[in-house]
Amino acid sequence: MSSEIESHQALHGTEVEESSDDEATPKTRAGYRERHRHAARARGRLWAMPPGLSPFWRWVLGAVIAIQLVLIVSIGIVGAFKLPYFSPIDEGAHYTYIQQIAEHGSLPELGRTKASLQAIALAKGIYPRPAGLNDLHGLGQLSYEAFQPPLYYIAAVPAFLTTSNYRDKIYAVRLFDVALLVASVVLIGRLARVVLGDRWLLGWSMVLAFVALPNMVVRFIFISDLALAVPLAVLFATELWIAWERHSARRLVGAGLVLGLCVLSELELTLLIPIFALVLVAEGWRRRSTRTWLPLLVAVAVPVAVMAPWFAYNEVTYHMLTAGPIAIAEQTPIINPHHIHHTIGELPNETVTTLVDPLVLPSEWARALAHQPFLMELGRLLAVLIVPAGLVLIAGLGKRLWSVRTAILGLPFVLNIIELWYIRYGEQWAIDVRYIFTTVPILLVLVAVATDVLRPRFLPVLVTAGATASTVAIWGFLIFSYTGPYALRGG
Repeated sequence: MSSEIESHQALHGTEVEESSDDEATPKTRAGYRERHRHAARARGRLWAMPPGLSPFWRWVLGAVIAIQLVLIVSIGIVGAFKLPYFSPIDEGAHYTYIQQIAEHGSLPELGRTKASLQAIALAKGIYPRPAGLNDLHGLGQLSYEAFQPPLYYIAAVPAFLTTSNYRDKIYAVRLFDVALLVASVVLIGRLARVVLGDRWLLGWSMVLAFVALPNMVVRFIFISDLALAVPLAVLFATELWIAWERHSARRLVGAGLVLGLCVLSELELTLLIPIFALVLVAEGWRRRSTRTWLPLLVAVAVPVAVMAPWFAYNEVTYHMLTAGPIAIAEQTPIINPHHIHHTIGELPNETVTTLVDPLVLPSEWARALAHQPFLMELGRLLAVLIVPAGLVLIAGLGKRLWSVRTAILGLPFVLNIIELWYIRYGEQWAIDVRYIFTTVPILLVLVAVATDVLRPRFLPVLVTAGATASTVAIWGFLIFSYTGPYALRGG
């Protein structure tokens, strides 16, 4: 009985205060380990179904998860080979970035490094015949993604070097991205288990319903830094949650390390810094005595040390911390040739359309699918079900919203939206729904926490099953009927 109470307390943020594992005596540390063994037993076996479900709904949940996993992995692998290259969402520029590191051992420089001749030939469809820089004009001649942090591109180099054929290198890097997709699925499961305990399979299936959407899977297939940013963001949330639950400075140092890696994978993940700072301040306040703050200072120093070399490189190369302003100036003639000024009055409508309209279906197919009204409406329904409906459920948490645990899971998405507003109205730059793909999986774990108040218990399973069935129907159309640009039947 006590283990069930502790599990409930951990879920809802009401557990009794306990000593951190850094400052505890051997006796209190032993007691802490014993409490967590009880909590682990309360969570049950790894694949135990959530309590309160009948055998039928347990079977449905198991079947839904199996379908989701098969859908994500199989389409990821097949799509890596069948989807035409390069995606107009900058896949060729990401490929050029990797090639520069693999073959020259240096980072590309914005405005100076040209697109590789092989990438140009592949984009023109003439490879293995040679291409010249005159075969592409304007932005296509440049390595215009060179302002991005380098971690993903460095990590992709071994995959790039597995073959000498430059067409096969595309498939090799895409398979690397699919491996990161599988890693994301596993890490999401770990986050759900850490947060939800014996209800983790329900939370996992709710997040997988989002991961299985065509837009999410396709974004992972096409070469881009998003493939590494998603698993790292989920890992950061997991480590930060554990650090706060255990009041462990060692875990905070680990979370700080992952935070540094997050920023080195995607600059937009600087939004995680305030959340890390919030937990550090809350932990420092809890400890009271400044003598116990030294481990917390180490936790601050670690991400700074990880990020500093790249910021120093930018300062030396571009005389600024990031080359974002240069990239905006370079790409504005293409992205916003008429220099249209976006005002704050557009915010409500643009926020809704950004979150809903393109969430489910890939941008590459949007124009061709505009003549499929049923498919478009089904996509909008799924988008509403995933984000707005989830936010309504979270609002039902009431006072529990104002806790460090809720901040770890919910603030990333909130800050992500604010960041998009700044990009759009502060920098006058383009935004896309893919910019929230790093934080939505974390948010959906919080939505799963909020479903604990729902009666009957099978309702979240029913909704997730319906969403998954709709996703299967959309994929069925895209695989067997769609023949437009970037069709899966191509390649």
